[in-house]
Amino acid sequence: MNWLFKLCLTVSSIFWFGIYPCQSEPLKTYPGEGPESPLSNYSDLSDLFSLYQPYLANISAYEPIYFLVGADPKESKFQLSMKYRLFNPKGSLNVRHPWLAGIHLAYTQTSFWDLKSDSAPFSDTSYKPEFFFLTSNLNRYLPKFEGLFFQFGLQHESNGRGEQHSRSTNFFYLKPYFIQYNPVTKLGLQLSPRVFLYINNDGESNADLSDYRGYFDLETKLGKADGFVFTSNIRMAKKGISFISDLTYPVSNLTGGNFDLYLQVEYSNVRSESLLNYEERVQAVRIGFAIVR
Repeated sequence: MNWLFKLCLTVSSIFWFGIYPCQSEPLKTYPGEGPESPLSNYSDLSDLFSLYQPYLANISAYEPIYFLVGADPKESKFQLSMKYRLFNPKGSLNVRHPWLAGIHLAYTQTSFWDLKSDSAPFSDTSYKPEFFFLTSNLNRYLPKFEGLFFQFGLQHESNGRGEQHSRSTNFFYLKPYFIQYNPVTKLGLQLSPRVFLYINNDGESNADLSDYRGYFDLETKLGKADGFVFTSNIRMAKKGISFISDLTYPVSNLTGGNFDLYLQVEYSNVRSESLLNYEERVQAVRIGFAIVR
């Protein structure tokens, strides 16, 4: 039953992390009442909670948020991710210097979970704090694209463990986004190549990490905003090519709009999926749910 308790706790955390903090709905009032009336109807806890959290609008989705169970349960994993815009877009500094709106902090956590063992231990977790700058839309330079953005930043990644199990790295990266979208068909395509340079990589525990992760990857997304979306990530390295592909579909389409999750199927054939066993190649099929894809 220990694994069942962990599973329930994790799913609850994913929903809380991915959904609750971002709720900032307008306050509900009765007809004829102003928002400051003592008779205003705060029907949800989030209505009152948001009064004391004026910065929630700065929080948004970043990497996908999901929980996936492996065909081999020891290969299960989940991920949480968010980004935070540091400067208020209506503040005086940002009005004078609009580029400040592109400065962000981000955090992503990817946990690999062995649901096959009796105690259901986490085999490894990657903690990834990040600082980056994201440009506004620059498609005026390439009008054929609906979206053209450039992101560059510095990311730290470690598994939070000690002694012989410790792994850590840092890297600077540059990542453009090329986006095509048809508002009539809701069909879109995104290409996001990324190049990165390792900085102060741990020379004792993972000195040769670059041989397995390389210096380049390419993310591709293709699909409909209200339907299937196929995502792939190809990474090239000295020790071989790594490939991850995901297919997601809105569960709400199958439940009359009543269940706001994505069904997700993933296939992985990668090296260094986790930092702890970065030299190993993992081949896994996983299925589960996502709230950000």
